[in-house]
Amino acid sequence: MRLEPVWLHHTLLDGTWWPESADPSLELPVMLSILQDAHGPVTRLLLSAAGWSARPHQVVMGGRPVSIGYCSDQSPSMMRVFCADGRTFILRVAPSGLPLQRVGGPAD
Repeated sequence: MRLEPVWLHHTLLDGTWWPESADPSLELPVMLSILQDAHGPVTRLLLSAAGWSARPHQVVMGGRPVSIGYCSDQSPSMMRVFCADGRTFILRVAPSGLPLQRVGGPAD
């Protein structure tokens, strides 16, 4: 996952998430841990209805449920994140299985 500083408050994307699989039950806990460290408690996620092998409606983070909704008209490459303080932001979701692209650093 890469979170970029937001210089303008009306940007289209706030970061990119590269899940390793199409199973949100496996992928979301790791991603949520990073988001909560950066932005505080996450209360809800809105994902595309397409592209996932399962559709859990909740994950538990730190003993607290995070609600997950699925929208059939949302692009599979986008996810909306809702935080407890009322902030929302949008992450690009790269298709699972794609390698992470390095930006601005030496190649491995």
